Amino acid sequence: MVSQRTEAPACISMGGTANLFTLTEKSGIGAVTGTIDGAAYGEPTSDLNSIGNGRFAYTMYHVFLDKDGSWLRTQDRAVLHTPAEDGVGTLEVEYTVVEATGRFAGYAGTFRSRGWVSMPKGEDATEQHAVGVVRFEGDICRQ
Repeated sequence: MVSQRTEAPACISMGGTANLFTLTEKSGIGAVTGTIDGAAYGEPTSDLNSIGNGRFAYTMYHVFLDKDGSWLRTQDRAVLHTPAEDGVGTLEVEYTVVEATGRFAGYAGTFRSRGWVSMPKGEDATEQHAVGVVRFEGDICRQ
């Protein structure tokens, strides 16, 4: 019997999608499918800073958990473009891997997402749950 050893790929494509749901004003979760098949948790780590034209930049962190138990922790840069009238905004996030376990151990780099998010309005907007969906792209590579 010949034993074959599978080499880990030099890079992993981080394609997939996430359905987002805010839990509180400062936290949210997502059901993730694609390269990561599981869940994600995220929180902002800075205030929103206006960069003009209804766009706001801020920093975040995320923890992505795969169904096999592997996980990634990221530090992120996000840009939220608030809606004009329809209550829907766009969200772009750049995730930089700072810690990884399981099948992601030894990988680092940056991947991105882009998608839409509902934007509750009114005095009680922070008590309402925003929802959305983003699409991931990019690669993380072995160090």
